[in-house]
Amino acid sequence: MTKLASLTVKRCHGLGNVILLMPVLDYLYCQGTDIGLVTREEWVETLSAIRPHFKVTTESGRPMVDLDSMTSEIYPSQHRSDELAGMLGIEAQVPSLVIDRIPSDWSRQFAHLKGSIILAPEAQHRSRCWPTEYCCRVKELFPEEQLVLVGTERAPAIRCDADLRGQLSLAELFGVLSVGKLVISMDSAILHIAAALLKPTVAIFGGVDARFRIRPDQPVVALQALMDCCPCNKREDCAERYDCIKTIKAGHVYQAAQLALITKGYVDFYRAVDLCFSGK
Repeated sequence: MTKLASLTVKRCHGLGNVILLMPVLDYLYCQGTDIGLVTREEWVETLSAIRPHFKVTTESGRPMVDLDSMTSEIYPSQHRSDELAGMLGIEAQVPSLVIDRIPSDWSRQFAHLKGSIILAPEAQHRSRCWPTEYCCRVKELFPEEQLVLVGTERAPAIRCDADLRGQLSLAELFGVLSVGKLVISMDSAILHIAAALLKPTVAIFGGVDARFRIRPDQPVVALQALMDCCPCNKREDCAERYDCIKTIKAGHVYQAAQLALITKGYVDFYRAVDLCFSGK
């Protein structure tokens, strides 16, 4: 690719998309490109603290690449970071995002939650949301552990020890995730933040191929149904039944959690179990 002196990109659609864009911008910055990122106002301060060498704003006076419009009509076919890199003319695979330190004041107020299990029961689309009655069983699986809920929506009620949904700024979300010992998440921004923080994570997937969202070197155990129609990568033909995510049982989440605490890289849980029992 031609070396760029400067580049401004717009990414406002979905926090997870912004997190998956960041390693692409890191790559360009390391190539000597001056980076500008136009995003939502509520994310600017936190993203600026994580990447102070980027110019993060809500608007820019210079020409920009609008990644929101460029991705509005496409179906997943590769890892999102590679997809975004290709749109910016990068042919190489960019490394995984790693956020190895955050400001201490982001996590200090959550010291009493250190070692908790953190559950993020939301995603932007119903096809990526585990049924509520399944989420309600998580506390049963870990009765001796503190269970903390994070996300934006306070409903539905889910048994836990601390419900922080709807109460956290983005910086505070980073802080809570940083003190947890395990994160259980849907296919959402919280998954990508946890993976970047190198937190052991159980990721519950619907129809989007988990390999298009998780890198091999991230400590994530993915739960994705072994069904002929899965992954459909947003080409759903199930009349909104979303059977794939409903087949993921609470007991499997518990088993995946034990594996996540010891793995150093991506594991496809059901395929690993299938191989184990088949003797391959």
